[in-house]
Amino acid sequence: MDKKYIQKVIPSVKTQDLFSNMSGKELRKYIINYVKTELAGQNIVNEDTKLTIKITVTGGRKTAMGGAIYKKKSAVIQILPKLIQYAMLNNFGNRKEKDSEVVIGYLNFKVKCNIDEKLEHIRITVQMQKGGYFYYNLEINKIEFAV
Repeated sequence: MDKKYIQKVIPSVKTQDLFSNMSGKELRKYIINYVKTELAGQNIVNEDTKLTIKITVTGGRKTAMGGAIYKKKSAVIQILPKLIQYAMLNNFGNRKEKDSEVVIGYLNFKVKCNIDEKLEHIRITVQMQKGGYFYYNLEINKIEFAV
């Protein structure tokens, strides 16, 4: 019987004064720019699945533009590689009817993270595509009011 993966490292981040006065539009722009300039192109091996997930601008855009935007979401982008690395696979979701033919399905991960010294649970969805491409999106389970 395989041992169940246990998250070995709990990354930490602070929401900094930088995010407290930003509008929703500014938070979205921050995420896209941060991914583009600091993270895009990095290949992260997830310790649970041993899959390599590439951080892309497309994934950053999906995180910024898909769903609610809030300062915690912007802050955790700074530690995205660690979140992907230590996340635990939760389940697999089938492709949706509206998805492109290149989409195989979705890997849904959970990861714990300390945000402003408070333990939070983050969901990371990774879209699997033919040819070995993966695109991610993330949400923090305890959602604040969107700005």
